[in-house]
Amino acid sequence: MTHTCPRCNRPGIGALAKRWSSRAAPAECTVCGGLSHVLASTDSGIWAAGVVILLVSLIGALGLHSALFFASGLVLAVALNIWAWRRAKMYPISAEAASLAGKVHWTLAGIYAFLALFQ
Repeated sequence: MTHTCPRCNRPGIGALAKRWSSRAAPAECTVCGGLSHVLASTDSGIWAAGVVILLVSLIGALGLHSALFFASGLVLAVALNIWAWRRAKMYPISAEAASLAGKVHWTLAGIYAFLALFQ
């Protein structure tokens, strides 16, 4: 499945490229070559909603002694994930901004790793 590129408005971005896109690693359109990404807040919201559904269904399943309750929560979480990623809006980003975001990302990761040595 391909998604519509926000630059050329033609289907040219793969589903996995859209799911893994970020400011530091944007998805590239196969039609126009433009870069775009899904906002981090949208990505985090989809993930968090899935985790909440799974935890609520797990707690309900343990309380009711029903594996079927957890299975239905699992199906609901997967369905929500698929639906939300299809609806997630992509935003164009320039190559320079993506490069800068990548440098900031790796700099912060390096600082975090350095600080983790002293804990």
